[in-house]
Amino acid sequence: MFEFRPSGSPAHAWSDAVLSIGRDPANGWVLASSGVWARHAEVQRGSDGRLTIRSLGDSVVAINGVPVREATLRWGDTVSLGATTARFYLAAPTQRGLSGWERTLWITLGLCLLAQAGLLIELQR
Repeated sequence: MFEFRPSGSPAHAWSDAVLSIGRDPANGWVLASSGVWARHAEVQRGSDGRLTIRSLGDSVVAINGVPVREATLRWGDTVSLGATTARFYLAAPTQRGLSGWERTLWITLGLCLLAQAGLLIELQR
């Protein structure tokens, strides 16, 4: 999962292959700040896993203060879209519950440990 963290606003996280950005409510990330077009930019995940941001139409996207038409995003990059400036990060991982096979594995390991301890006790007699 990836996220943009605008200064003074909550982070916008996503995990889809494409993220559209702009003022239009149909976008994945709606930015209603000045200088942002209806369809301002798009972030795409390539087959190699890299994320590429590109400006749409004549909109301006700046990465670390340098205007670009298209660029590969890197962890910690500052992305400017109109009056909005955000940092790009990998989103914090979320912990999920143990699946059935993981639970079975841990139970099996626990039983093996108990069996070995019992064997050691029996051998010491």
